[in-house]
Amino acid sequence: MRTRTRLIGLLATLILLGIVIGLPATLLALGATPIPRSLPTLDQLRSAVTTPDDGTLALGAIKVIAWASWIILTGSILLEITARLRRLPAPRIPGLSVPQGAARRLVTAALLLFVISPASATIATATPTSPASAATPSAVSTTVDRAPTTSPAPTAATTAAATKPTYTVRPGDTLTEIAERELGDSERWHDIADLNPAVAAHPDLIRVGTVLVMPSSTPAGVSSHTYVVRKGDTLSGIAERELGDADKYPLIFEASRNTVQPGGGHLVDPDVIDVGQTLTIPATTPAPPPAGGATAPSTPAPVPPPSAPRPARPDHDPADREPAGSVPVVPAGAAQASPRPAADPAEVVEAATPAPWALAGLTGAGAILAGSLLTLLRRRRRTQFRNRRPGGTLAAPAPELAPVEKTVTTVGGQSAPTVERMDDILRRLAAASCAAGRPMPVLAAVELTATHLVLHLADPAQLPSPWEGTADGMHWKIAPATPLDLIGPDTPDQPAPYPLLVTIGLGDHEQVWLLNIEDLNVTITGDPTYGQDFARYLAAEVACNPWSAGVQVACIGVAAELGSLNPDRIHVYDPAGTDGDPIAEFLADAVATVDRVDDADTDVTTARSHQVGSDAWPARLLLADAANPNPALDHLIDLVQAQTGRTATAVVVVVGPRPNVDGVVLHLTDQGRITLPEAGLDLVAVGLTSDEALGCASLLAHGDTITHIPVPVDEAATQGWRAYTDEAGALRADHTLARHDHAEDPATVTLLDESDETYLQAAATTAEDLQALAPRVSHDVREDVEAADPTLDDDLAMWRRDDSALPKLVLLGPVRATTRGKPLTKRKPYMTEMLAFIALRRLGATTDEVADTFGITKAKARDYVLTIRQWLGTNPRTHDYHLPDARLAPAAAIRDVPVYQVLDLLIDADLFRRLRVRGEARGGHEGIADLRAALSLVQGRPFDYPVEREQGGGWAWLLEGDRIDEHLTVAIVDVAHVVTTHALAAGDLRLARMAAETAALAAPYEEIPRLDLAAVAAAEGHYAEAQRIIRDDICNRTDDDNAPPELPARTEEILRRRQGWTDTRAS
Repeated sequence: MRTRTRLIGLLATLILLGIVIGLPATLLALGATPIPRSLPTLDQLRSAVTTPDDGTLALGAIKVIAWASWIILTGSILLEITARLRRLPAPRIPGLSVPQGAARRLVTAALLLFVISPASATIATATPTSPASAATPSAVSTTVDRAPTTSPAPTAATTAAATKPTYTVRPGDTLTEIAERELGDSERWHDIADLNPAVAAHPDLIRVGTVLVMPSSTPAGVSSHTYVVRKGDTLSGIAERELGDADKYPLIFEASRNTVQPGGGHLVDPDVIDVGQTLTIPATTPAPPPAGGATAPSTPAPVPPPSAPRPARPDHDPADREPAGSVPVVPAGAAQASPRPAADPAEVVEAATPAPWALAGLTGAGAILAGSLLTLLRRRRRTQFRNRRPGGTLAAPAPELAPVEKTVTTVGGQSAPTVERMDDILRRLAAASCAAGRPMPVLAAVELTATHLVLHLADPAQLPSPWEGTADGMHWKIAPATPLDLIGPDTPDQPAPYPLLVTIGLGDHEQVWLLNIEDLNVTITGDPTYGQDFARYLAAEVACNPWSAGVQVACIGVAAELGSLNPDRIHVYDPAGTDGDPIAEFLADAVATVDRVDDADTDVTTARSHQVGSDAWPARLLLADAANPNPALDHLIDLVQAQTGRTATAVVVVVGPRPNVDGVVLHLTDQGRITLPEAGLDLVAVGLTSDEALGCASLLAHGDTITHIPVPVDEAATQGWRAYTDEAGALRADHTLARHDHAEDPATVTLLDESDETYLQAAATTAEDLQALAPRVSHDVREDVEAADPTLDDDLAMWRRDDSALPKLVLLGPVRATTRGKPLTKRKPYMTEMLAFIALRRLGATTDEVADTFGITKAKARDYVLTIRQWLGTNPRTHDYHLPDARLAPAAAIRDVPVYQVLDLLIDADLFRRLRVRGEARGGHEGIADLRAALSLVQGRPFDYPVEREQGGGWAWLLEGDRIDEHLTVAIVDVAHVVTTHALAAGDLRLARMAAETAALAAPYEEIPRLDLAAVAAAEGHYAEAQRIIRDDICNRTDDDNAPPELPARTEEILRRRQGWTDTRAS
């Protein structure tokens, strides 16, 4: 799919070049020059008009039309390219919608040719998200009315907004830039964050359209500052925003007349300013706020309710809302939207600069997608671990995908529990409905707040306790922490009742809104760029979230970037119909579903939840660009609208600026907001840019990669024990010999010195495993390895002492540090992570590297390093700090810059690798003793860091470069496999079980330890246990909700050879 996407991009690029360069070249070659050699005379004109045309006039007209078409097309293309480079939507020119649309599609397709780069540049153009006024859906179909909720009680943020000036976030903004531009001092971003609690929680994830409460922009004594003109600015508007009075625009004009503009010009007319010009904002003394309060925040007015009658508003009394500072039981599902417990200020570690890698489309309400992506990614990584062969590691994603993986991991780590909990709650609701014989409620939307999950219904219904409803039966809420057994029975494989529930945006109080689009005809109107982003997001979420399993998504002219995201669900079709006609298939399936519903005498949701009939009730989602008409599409839309609740089909059409369309209209503004006018909803829209969508799809597609990847080697490491090992601690290949070729050579040794057949009969291994993990090694290599690490035994003895004189860092299990310096009473998880980051870098880390990795200023980096230096204390071997002055660190001389480098810190991960390489070099019983010592260091999964650091974006640096966490995981499994294999052949079953269980503890998703445990159980005579492991944990194992996959080739080989373990296969 990725190759196909690149080919599409190449084709589009060639078409663009053909239009811009090839067409005029062809015309010129044919002699159709645009400029005549001379102007026609009056007689020539009269003759041309009065005499029969011999073809000359027609050819001339064709020439004029050809050149005019080239000018229009080329102008549209250049306009679109310029707009993309400036990250702005291209202006729409009246009468040129067709060529501009063609140019937009060609430029978008051409972008697919180039390398994914969803980093900071992508963020600037990503789907905007900000607080906005919102109401409960009152009507999301043409046949059903829904009631809006009342406005929530004012919060501290809205109260502050009433007495402070405001600023609306624009594309490309960061808090530091806003502070620099608006307040004249980038360091005043703290002042902005203090006035905006939601932003303060995640200052690196502000969204376009967010209305920020601002501190006074021009306090007494503040010098003038500059402002760069942006699209839509006027001088009076800038004066209103910067100086608090639109009538003060002459002051800005006068102050800016002498400012040199790009290109060398100056301002000459206050009514003519251009994007990119620099204005000088003069310093003024702020006027006191008027008595009785200040101006209201500049938020858009709420969408007026429709005139049609509807049910009464729900009884959402402001007093019924939880206080602003209450702690959510489960995260609300948004990176910004999750209120946090009040923390001791001393424990808060400030983040002074935005994370440059965060993808805006996966934050805010988009965190729901991030959580679903993380769940899918983890499942695919488990499959990769399962298929790994000894001696190899997992394939790392391409470097350009690091921003995607880091965003999915950090944001999704917060929202994944919410995604799973909501899925569980709705499935339990369906199970309860089935058990009681009740029809399922007709769901319009779901609202996720900090404390509740709220169902907004299309028709009144009565739900049992513990659901709490309004008097009209239209709105029901439940606390996410409610025990699931109180909601409904745990029915195995209970179908999700609402598979087309999709996130649409974020409300003004950080509530996430999801719309049930099943059996709806949805039209996306408004801004074409944001409309396409929104459509991509819908397709991606349905392709990933757990409650949409079994849904078929067809994309026609929309979301082409997502074809490889989850091919089991999503399919991208050529608008020309060269690869099938999904609309006709959807129409036939929808008609068949209507017939089944008639036979069942119920609606689709109830039939699905009650599992009526012998077949499943899958849902379908069709996304189509209206620019590609299809007669069958009109028939499908008519059927969906006529058969509400009976087709299991949703049709979403992206049309751009087009009024008076049928069905549910979701309007995207040019500020990235989404409105549902008939429901009074005005939210910040979700969305994925083309780069973000392609990045997400590429990351998940990489998760399906099953290939043998050798553990990488640090070629720059030429000194000490690292010069002999790969990143997992195994001897490098150039220091080993083949087992068979040197089996009789007395000058060589190996960890497993019996014949291959001995180990193949006793253990769960293969000849390939034995060569990879127990090659032969010469005595010369043994001597070199031992000489390269003379302090290993002393360091190991020091590690085992409770009163160790050296500090210790535990990474092979729950992460923690033990030091002998100044104790830390606050911020210990944060400082432990920073210590690990510095300590694991062989040549240390510079101030810039620490600041960039942790998203802090260099000043903070220096402060925190000083804290760590004092925490580690004095090195007894050198009588200097373990973390010496950056100028004096040994690595500073190598890198020729000051670096932070930790000396004489005992790290279990390093001790493990040191013991492994020495064990392989020694071979025999001495080598096995080293491997046993290495396994004794393992206390759990490597890098088992505190969950609060993961949710705070911590440890994301592990996802860059060499994956040391994964290398250590496979190192533990491979070492344990060697020890287990040796112990089984030697009859030491206690040692064999200890090694296999250690590997299973560190790597619960690896298949190698499971096979080892089955072999151990069989050797112990516990055949029933061996059968259970093979049947349940291997043959019938599945890492998702689907049937068990094919067994890895290595597993098949071992089970065929060891049929004596059990006669039971997959059942």
